[in-house]
Amino acid sequence: MRGFLKKKKVDSEEDFSMQVQMWAYIIAKHYGISLAAVYEMPPSLFQQSLIWALAINEEQEKDKAVQKQKSKSKGNETVSLDYEFLDWE
Repeated sequence: MRGFLKKKKVDSEEDFSMQVQMWAYIIAKHYGISLAAVYEMPPSLFQQSLIWALAINEEQEKDKAVQKQKSKSKGNETVSLDYEFLDWE
């Protein structure tokens, strides 16, 4: 499992299966539903649910980082920098 999580791309059918399982876990955890319920979803609902779960999780991680910086700055103003444009290529 740890080896799979370190990979940057899917190399085999086994990797793809692990990727789908990971996505199912993300959806189940985000929406508080069972894995069985996730696996019963039609593909379009699975995809939509995954996109929203990933987007919300990313925003929550950004908020946590900002809060962490604010707590370190002891009340001084914190300016967040967005480097997502570096990933556009």
